[in-house]
This record gives sequence, C-alpha cells and structure tokens, in this order.
Amino acid sequence: MKIRRQSQGPLSKGDQIEVKRPNGAYYAATVLRPPSAMQINMVFVEYHAEDGSKCVRGYVDLTHVRPSPPLELNRCFKIGDAVDAYWENGWHQGVVRDLLKDSKYVVGFHGNEGKVEEKSEIHQCNLRLHREWDDGSWVPSMAELANSSNENDDKPRNVKLKIVFRKKQADAEFRKGDEVEITSDEEGFRGSWYNAVIVEYRGNDKYLVEYSTSRKEDGVPLRAEAKAQHIRPCPPELSPVASFCLREVVDARYNDGWWIGVISRVLDGSKYAVYFSLPDEELEFDHLKLRIHQDWKNGKWIIASEENSRPLVMNSNRLLHKMDVNEKRFRVKFPKGTRVEVKSDEPGYEGSWYSAIIVDSLGNDKYLVEYLTLKTEDLGAFLREEAYASYIRPRPQHARCTRRYKLFENVDAWYNDGWWIGQVIKVLTTWKYAVYFQTTNEVMEFKHNDLRLHQEWINGKWIIPSKDTI
Repeated sequence: MKIRRQSQGPLSKGDQIEVKRPNGAYYAATVLRPPSAMQINMVFVEYHAEDGSKCVRGYVDLTHVRPSPPLELNRCFKIGDAVDAYWENGWHQGVVRDLLKDSKYVVGFHGNEGKVEEKSEIHQCNLRLHREWDDGSWVPSMAELANSSNENDDKPRNVKLKIVFRKKQADAEFRKGDEVEITSDEEGFRGSWYNAVIVEYRGNDKYLVEYSTSRKEDGVPLRAEAKAQHIRPCPPELSPVASFCLREVVDARYNDGWWIGVISRVLDGSKYAVYFSLPDEELEFDHLKLRIHQDWKNGKWIIASEENSRPLVMNSNRLLHKMDVNEKRFRVKFPKGTRVEVKSDEPGYEGSWYSAIIVDSLGNDKYLVEYLTLKTEDLGAFLREEAYASYIRPRPQHARCTRRYKLFENVDAWYNDGWWIGQVIKVLTTWKYAVYFQTTNEVMEFKHNDLRLHQEWINGKWIIPSKDTI
C-alpha cells in the first residue's frame, strides 16, 4: 500500500492532522498514538464527532489522513471557485455560487446519489480553496495559488467585497456555538465547572457565554462574560467504569456543576464519599453522579494520574483520617472449586483468558487449575497445570451486552476456546462486528453472542477501561 505522506515524515504523538470521514468531509484531529510495527497502516487519533457533541477516539487508516493545509488569510473568492467550507464541524468540499455583502458567499455542496445540491451562506473566514494532498504535496501548490491570486487581482470586479482580516477570529480559541465548560475565581465556586455554549467572541480573550443549567429569575438562560483562561472544551466521553477506587480523583455532579474531588471512602450500594478541598468538606454521591477526572493541558485532555491527585489528597489532614491507610497489595484467595479465568503467556496466545476451576492451593501464590475448554494431547482429560495467582482472576460480572456494541469499543471475543481482547473497528449488519486484535495484528468477524464487554480485574474490582488503553 502506498502511503502518501513521504514529505511530511513520520507521524508523532500530538501532531495536528485532518481525518476523512465517510461523508467525504475532513475533520481536525490530534494524533494520540502514531503507527507502529504492529499497526503500520493505522494511526490512533482523537477528533470531534460529526455532530460536534463529543470527542471520538479510534484507529484511522493512513489513506484517510492528511496534514492540515497551510493557512491563507484574507483570500477572496470568485463564482465557480472550488472551496472547502467549514460547515457542520468539518471541512466540506463545495463550489462558490454567489457573492454576498459583509464578506459572505453562497456555497453549493455536492449532492449524493442524485440529490439536489445543498446551498448555504458561509463567511469568508470559514472558507479556503480546495486542494488535494497527493504524494506528499498539495495540489495546486502554494506558488500556483499565489499566481492565480495575482491574475485575479488584475481583473475588474463588479462586486465590492468587505475584506475581513480575521484578527479577531485568529485570536479566538472557540467558535460560536461551541459547547464548553466554565469555571470561576469567585469564592465558593473555585474548582467547579459549568456547561455553557459560546455566544460570541468579544476580543481581549473574552467571550459571551450562555449557561446550559443556570437561569435568571424569569427563566431565561443566564448569559455572562468569561475570560478565555476560565473556559475549556467539554471533556471527551470515556467508557464508564464499573467502580471507583479509594483516592481516585473524580468530578462530582453537584449544584448543576462538576466539582473536583477525591474518593475518600467506598460505601455500599454503589455509593462513595467524596472529599472536596474547596471547600473543606465531604459529601456522599451515587456512582452515576461521578465521572473520571480529566485535565485540559496544552490543548489536550489528560486523565488524572496518581501524581496529579497527590496535591488534592494531601491538602487536608482531615481527609487522611477518613481514608484507608492500608497500602498492602490487594490479593484474592481462591477456594477449591471456584470457577476462574487463567491468562496465557505462551507465544501467540499472550493476553488470552481461559475458563478453569481451582483444584487446589499450592502455596506461594500458586494454584493447581483444571481448564474447562482445554484438553490433554490425547484428548482423554481436561488439562491441568500450575498457575500463579497473578495469572488468575474471577469470572467477569455482567459481561454480556444486550445492546449493540459501538465503534471502537473494547471487547473480549470467544476464539480458539478462550477470550481474546480486541476492539470493534466496524459494525456490520445482522449483529455482526469486525474486531481488531493488537496482539496478532489481525481483523476477524464475530457474531454478537461471541463477544462480551471487556473488563479489567484491578485491586479486587472489575473496571471497564477507556477505549484507547488496549
């Protein structure tokens, strides 16, 4: 396969690129994981969904990836120009059909399957000349575009265009209609984030925002001016976790906002005690009122780590008295007859899990197990062998999924008498899926009933990992 990126060099984590979606439009994306020896033709990226509602993470074929085109400020367009228009959160190919006042254009978008061409008014700052990325270079080139622009400048025009220099737009990090979260320096609100929508950019790093949950006394949504430093995009939606752990940093839904806290106690009934350093108090929350905490740093979302959480945890002596200080490694003892799963580390089988029964405890964290699906070479009996406790886990709970699996969702696939960790890369018809296996760099099709939700057994609890951790 010919990968057309020769002049750009290898992709690196953090590179800003554009990804082509099935609708033919290109969407801005960030490289999270560059191609590797196991995935030479795939890159793991993050981009906004087509409806702009959330960030999506997943693998994309390199043939659908290109660098972001160079900026062309203050370019004017004429009727018939092939352009890319920033419309519905992506760059769509179209043609200029008419010139309007106030630096606006009527752009026609190509219809599919005989559909009538759709037209829309697009501002000059949301247009660029259409170009193709071919064999490591842009066609037409920047030099060709410059010559074309000079020729056009020599021709008289019957329409007077208002040129927008876009300083205001260039300075703006967010666009009108962007869904964001707002924080405040006001006493009593520090450490909390509230959902809002960008109404307009007012210059000097200030925006007019409309809060999604806060309203005036007359019921009208509250609008206020906010500094850019107090605004961030909405965090990407992560796969849900089966449970939260002690000392884990979370966001808690409280008083119509998200407040940063730390799990101080794990309670019964899927409830948790959460400690907040600002103010210094502890409250109880249901599992559904919590989410994994993420930090917005240098234009990227980062899942909070233990290092990030330490300042919050150590902020108050009161919290330390409430938390379990037992730091011993969590260990599970498996009684005889317990049904478990045992992991293989044999070449070609790494990461696969096989159903078994505990036959006996051998001491020193070792057990004798009997497999339920694997037999001896003469097929006369089920295979027995010794296994370390670190290779044994209970059977996953609530693993069967009654809904359809989603694109890029992590799953376990039943194959060769065991469960193999994979990722859904295509949703097929009749409840079938194409699943990619990183350990073997293979893609195979599976029926719905041959899959289950992927979960990790960590510190004695089942955790549903995020989509990019396989």
